Amino acid sequence: MLRLVSLSLFSLVIALWCEPISAAQNKNKNNKNSAQEKRDDQRIKEAKEDVKEAQDKLKDDQKDLQEAQKAFGDAQAKEKAARQKLEEVRKRIEAKVESGSGIDNALAAQESAKKSYDVAAAPVLKTLKETPAYQAAVKKIADADARLKAVRADESLSAETKRKEIAQASKDKLATNELEQVALESDSSAKSARAKFADAQDRVNQIRAKIRSQIDSNPEIQSSLQAMRSAADATELAGQKMQRIREKIAADQAKLVREQLQVKQAEAADKANDNNNNNKKPNKKGKK
Repeated sequence: MLRLVSLSLFSLVIALWCEPISAAQNKNKNNKNSAQEKRDDQRIKEAKEDVKEAQDKLKDDQKDLQEAQKAFGDAQAKEKAARQKLEEVRKRIEAKVESGSGIDNALAAQESAKKSYDVAAAPVLKTLKETPAYQAAVKKIADADARLKAVRADESLSAETKRKEIAQASKDKLATNELEQVALESDSSAKSARAKFADAQDRVNQIRAKIRSQIDSNPEIQSSLQAMRSAADATELAGQKMQRIREKIAADQAKLVREQLQVKQAEAADKANDNNNNNKKPNKKGKK
């Protein structure tokens, strides 16, 4: 009986001694779980703040893009107006300069000289085209045309060979021109008419060069040209700014996707930790 009482007292002491240890272990486990929960909550909070920051940045850049697009449109409109004004000024100045340049008379003289030359050259060319030499030259041109097509289509030829063949065929195509020039130079009437026609052409070219010089140096045109160039530069800069903002928006969108993914990952980690903690809790069953 005494031994039974001693054993009972010993069991009671052991139970009383183990109970504080078990309580401490449960307390430590609860504290550990609470700390993990706090870390998970903080991670989720920070991830959501990052998402909000990315959304705000994207919204600001989208607003900047709208402003940049409007500025680009305004710049384009100003450039278009500047170009139209330049064209109007140029036409007005051209008409004014040409009216006192003598270009109309020079063009009329050139046309008259050409008709005289054509009249003088016609019988010479008619006689030439009836000669065997001219007929041979015509055939030479036809052969040159066929050779050009064949050479260009022949992939087996080297680049150097092809270049030489094309150069020779192109030269052969001038066979009739060479005969015509010789014949016309040999006829005094045609030669004289040709010289007068050439002089008339030179006169027209000289007047046109003078007109271009006067137009290009005109102060009003210079001013309009500078305004147009400035407007074009502004358009280019506005377009570049708009492109840079578009690139920023693309980067913003990519960052927002990454930050949203971070939130999902943090929430998934929190859920996984909660499930682990729930699985570790003891399954307490009532005694019957």
